[in-house]
Amino acid sequence: MRNLKKKPHKPARIPRARNAHSRQRQRLIEACISALHIYGPSRTTVEKVVAIAKMSPGIVRFYFASKAAMLVASLQFLAAEFEEQLLVPVTRLKSSPVAALKLMVDLYLDPEIASPRKVSVWYSFWGEASSRQEYYDICGQKDESFATLVRELIERLIVDTSQPQLDPDGIALGLIGLLEILWQDFAFRTEAEIDRAAAKGRAMAYLRSIFPGQFAVAPQAAGIAGGDWRLAGWAYANAGLFAVERESLFQESWQLVADQAQIPRPGDFLGIDLGIERALVVRDAEGQVRAFRNSCSEAPHTLNAARAGHLSFIQCTVHGVQFELDGRRRGGRGSADLAALELRRVENLILVRPAERRPRAQAADPWADFSPPPGARLLGQSSASPQGSPAESAVAADWKLVIEQWLESAMIGGSRPADAHDWSVRGYQRMLGPAADFHWQRRFLAPNHLIELRPDGFSILQVLPTGPGRSLLRRFDFTLCEADRSARAAQYLAARLNPYTRLSAIAVAESTQKGMVTFGHEAADGAQAAPAAAAFRRQLLARLPMMARPRPPNDV
Repeated sequence: MRNLKKKPHKPARIPRARNAHSRQRQRLIEACISALHIYGPSRTTVEKVVAIAKMSPGIVRFYFASKAAMLVASLQFLAAEFEEQLLVPVTRLKSSPVAALKLMVDLYLDPEIASPRKVSVWYSFWGEASSRQEYYDICGQKDESFATLVRELIERLIVDTSQPQLDPDGIALGLIGLLEILWQDFAFRTEAEIDRAAAKGRAMAYLRSIFPGQFAVAPQAAGIAGGDWRLAGWAYANAGLFAVERESLFQESWQLVADQAQIPRPGDFLGIDLGIERALVVRDAEGQVRAFRNSCSEAPHTLNAARAGHLSFIQCTVHGVQFELDGRRRGGRGSADLAALELRRVENLILVRPAERRPRAQAADPWADFSPPPGARLLGQSSASPQGSPAESAVAADWKLVIEQWLESAMIGGSRPADAHDWSVRGYQRMLGPAADFHWQRRFLAPNHLIELRPDGFSILQVLPTGPGRSLLRRFDFTLCEADRSARAAQYLAARLNPYTRLSAIAVAESTQKGMVTFGHEAADGAQAAPAAAAFRRQLLARLPMMARPRPPNDV
């Protein structure tokens, strides 16, 4: 199909053989298509058509005023069929460009639309000078609609994968041209000679070469074990990729910032540097929890540098600007109100994300079905420290590597963390009694949270990118134990039973980072990742396919 801009006829519906009259007309159209396939438009005659249809010549006049009208009706039928069987279903999937393009390739090369006899009709009308005007008039609209649809899908995919350097017009033209070449090959073969699977494979290979994460071959189909998909070393310490990750992965994701119990009274606040955002979480005069960008509206410096505390109003001591606890500017003119962050509560947990960003429509919400155990409280709260705080560690390793280490070390789902003869296990059992069943539940919440549910409480690990090859590890521990001393002892024993929560795990992550990036060491041949770690890498490649490249793209 070609992008030809001529004024078309109105779209025709595919005729349906609902009675004898329409069945005979359709029979003639099918015979005409076969004749066009064999003889071409100029050498197709009424006699040849009725011979193929096994009908009398006089019956043609009953349905068509002339041979030309019959030829036009045949082309109209094919055009309407193309619209109904390809354009309509693919258009319904426009919001999911990957699925739409896969369906488009599948339908475009399907024998129902792309049989040798039908394809040859398209090209016979196109190739003969005497019939080109009929082609323009009937098929111009379909060609234009198809080209526009391909372009829109490619453009959506470029936006979804954050690759603005790509040219949607060039990529769309390449795909249309590839499909045209495959059609031309079909026109000169018999059905038995056509390898449709290979043809579809070539079309998908073209898309995969541009969007490898979206159209990647399944590991088994590529002869690769499911856990062997590892990212190249450059992906763990690249400034350009770091910026793209912040924009594409983190700016639309919910990030845990605090527990409501950390700000119990009006005026209590927390200042949290998430690496991807500076947040100021405050309980206003009405008791409502609010979250703002911790940035002065006069200049983008930190508005309040304190980690926690109490205040009557928010102010910038540099510029003298003041704000109410609800973010409104106090008196004066010129400066805007504080920029609000979108805030969400999961029971007592407070999560934020930039208010101006929204996730992709098809993106799943990893927090949707998580609910903390009733009665859990943040560990570390006491009369001396009513606000508590998460433990934080700076890590000289990329955030992705830390998560891969989590997923390699921990079984997602239920698991037993250690041998029953370990003294930490025995101590945990003595402390919790029959409740210490050790079937701890672990869940990874993309892109960067790991939750562990245990009999004594639960922990949330959060890793945040702070720079190329650097990250911040935050750990929130919640307890179900009534006594603080018992809570701390249980948490200590639980931490000993998990390899990914020990200080040695950070040392291993940092050493692995240096080995990959500085020395270029790779995993040994045949080494397989845990299924959860392999799935995490596939998720990354689906969002940022540039990670599949052995070297960084020129524009990053």
